[in-house]
Amino acid sequence: MRTARGDLFMTYISQGDGLNDRQWHLMHKAPNASWQEIKAGNAGTEPINIVLGKNDSIHLFAWPQTTGKLQHLYSTDNGKTFSSEWLDGTWQQGQEQGYSSVGVNDRGDMVLIQTAEDKPGTFFWTYYSTETNKWTFHQNTLDLRYTYAFLFPGYHNDLSIVATRDVQRHFLNLPQAQDGNPWIFNEVKYFHIDDVTPKSPHIDQVVVKEVKPKDPNDTNDRDITYVTDSYIDTAGRMHILYLDEYNGPHQAILENGKILKDVLMPNISYGQKVRITQDTQGHFYLISTDEQGNHLNIYPGAPDDTDGTIIEAPTRIDISHFPGCSDYDFCHSPTFTVPRNGHALSDIIDGVYGNFNKEIYFRINLRGNDKNGAQSFTLP
Repeated sequence: MRTARGDLFMTYISQGDGLNDRQWHLMHKAPNASWQEIKAGNAGTEPINIVLGKNDSIHLFAWPQTTGKLQHLYSTDNGKTFSSEWLDGTWQQGQEQGYSSVGVNDRGDMVLIQTAEDKPGTFFWTYYSTETNKWTFHQNTLDLRYTYAFLFPGYHNDLSIVATRDVQRHFLNLPQAQDGNPWIFNEVKYFHIDDVTPKSPHIDQVVVKEVKPKDPNDTNDRDITYVTDSYIDTAGRMHILYLDEYNGPHQAILENGKILKDVLMPNISYGQKVRITQDTQGHFYLISTDEQGNHLNIYPGAPDDTDGTIIEAPTRIDISHFPGCSDYDFCHSPTFTVPRNGHALSDIIDGVYGNFNKEIYFRINLRGNDKNGAQSFTLP
């Protein structure tokens, strides 16, 4: 994340003392300075979340020791000091953290969701309203588990969610793996809540894409369909990037809860790591590392593009001196300054991507001095 004065903050986790006691680290880079670690703590099992809040406030969310308690740490003085509080809620218990995600709007409203077990699925979530200055816990029961959520609090007490179905195979009447990973990912769903104020608000659901396994008995065929990014554009449309294992990366666009189009994006070289954003002029860009990790590819929208589905050949930025990689867990996708984590659209984006025990920072001028290109200033 980047503050208005240009300070950069990012988090990563390290091994710690065990599975339930990994450590988070908060890094800070002041303008014209190097990266410094300024704070650390117990993350629990999974990576923690960081977003930019109202008035450049910094917000981190962690599950120390994986005990079902949600810690909120926040700073209003550019990371010099932090306050801490426990956010009330009936969170996952029993050394089971679930997966959590955070979203924020430019008003400073924030939402955090934690997912529960496979069946029934549950969204445990808490919502912070800048009108009341309070967190309120909610819970919604789903048919099955949907995880790795992208969250978009609206401006009329509404909330949009995009997530991937992540369940053990037998819940879909498929043969269960005898060894190894028992889960399967093969559906993307859009959720919408018109009013977040009730304790258990009504939640509308739209299946964006479900793909059946070609061979139901192949228990190694599990990453069939899953979301790589979601974004609400300047026209209020929801963009969902997902990878269909059998025919490649797609972009679905929804408006008012209805699917306008679902477009195959065959020109994306590596759909497993692709993101989307716009610049200050509203032009779309898709951004991805390639499979070998040697290039960061920026696909600008073509001159006649209106929604990010008609893209030009990529500007290929050589990052082989700080390469990425393709492992699911330890080579994370480029993550950068976009509206869903608290940033206004900008022609300059800052971000990081992961390569096992390395985090690599980059900065891109999306407009490339208005030459329809992109320039990179890559720093260790």
